[in-house]
Order: sequence, then C-alpha cells, then structure tokens
Amino acid sequence: MTPLEPHQALVRELFTALAEHDLATLQILLCPQVVLHVPGQHPVAGEYQGYAGLLDFWSKLSRRAAGNLELRLEEVLAKADLATALCTDWAEREGKHLESRVVYVLRLEEGRIAEVWIHNYDQYAVDAFWN
Repeated sequence: MTPLEPHQALVRELFTALAEHDLATLQILLCPQVVLHVPGQHPVAGEYQGYAGLLDFWSKLSRRAAGNLELRLEEVLAKADLATALCTDWAEREGKHLESRVVYVLRLEEGRIAEVWIHNYDQYAVDAFWN
C-alpha cells in the first residue's frame, strides 16, 4: 500500500456513506468542524459549517430532488493533505434532469475530512437546475 492509498480510501468511504445515508460512518470520516463550500446562485449554495451543516446541505439537496440524487464517483486522486474526487452528479426534479461533471476538492486533517470545495463543470446549468 502506498502512503496515499489511505487518503483515497477515505474519500471513497465518504461517497459510499453519502450514498447509503450512513450517518454513523459520516460522523467518523468528517472532522467535527468540517466546512463545505457550495458555489452558485441557487437556494442551496453557500458555506456549511460542521457535521450538522453538512447534513443540512445534504438534506436540502435530497428534498429538492425528492430522493432522485446520485453522486457517481469516477476517480480519486490524493496527495499529502488534499484529495480530489472526480464525479458525475445526477439528479431529477420537477421534470428536469441534471447530469453534471464535478470535481470535489477535499482537505484532509488527521485522517478525516476537514474541508470540501465543490467545482461544477457547468455552474450555469447547475444553478438553473436547482432554482
């Protein structure tokens, strides 16, 4: 195992826990003071603080998509304290469909996820979908 493989495994575990709504595992993987940065001009954009903030974001997104939301993890790249997850996010709501290429940049701290930035390939399409 290379020194970076645990970082890659951590990110993969995060996406699995999100997909399975595994709150216990999420609490283990995330720093208590985790910060999520969500770009855009839509009702769910903004900065979310702490474990409760991240759950609030995920809950809002899931409600808006009526459960029709999936983060499809394609690749994880890692270095000492950063990882990137290359994904395709898929959602449906109110007769609209979104399939968006996304890069998640994650700052790692002491074996946990401390900060997440979301970078959408087409932010305008993402904004139009969630508005």
